[in-house]
Amino acid sequence: MDVLLSALLIFFLRVCDVSIGTLRSLYAHRGHRTVAAALGLAESLIFVFAISKVFSGATHIWMMLGYAAGFATGNFVGITIERWIASGMVMVRIIVRGTRGAMMDGLRAAGFGTTSMEGTGAEGEVHIFIIVTQRRRQSELLELVEKIDPQAFVTLDAVNHAQGGYLSFTPAATSVRK
Repeated sequence: MDVLLSALLIFFLRVCDVSIGTLRSLYAHRGHRTVAAALGLAESLIFVFAISKVFSGATHIWMMLGYAAGFATGNFVGITIERWIASGMVMVRIIVRGTRGAMMDGLRAAGFGTTSMEGTGAEGEVHIFIIVTQRRRQSELLELVEKIDPQAFVTLDAVNHAQGGYLSFTPAATSVRK
């Protein structure tokens, strides 16, 4: 029984440290040095404790399974937490055929700063819309585009830095998904 409890503790510790590590990597990539450093400290403290528990019973299969399963689960949990937090910004490119009026009006009415330009696609003239917005508004934007023009071609990319121009922001009370 003691071995199973130790394996469960190792599993839990690995879920925590790998989840924190996932968040740390994302915040470091976005240039949030202080947050990344604090998360790194927590991650390494938990990791050292977990690995010491594994090495104290390294020959027992349950300890090794707890370590490996915790690592795998930690990746899943970390990504899930990061999606739930939805921090950062995204750049959305929308390409539509036909007139640009309905898309432009709908995007701006919803509070999205929108830049548009004309282009040529395989089937003729297109209108390209570029929007930089908070990631927490990504679903709202995609639903709006689908409603206005279900045939629109949409791409999204993470934005590490944006400055100047018009960036729409939602109130801080809605910063975390519920």
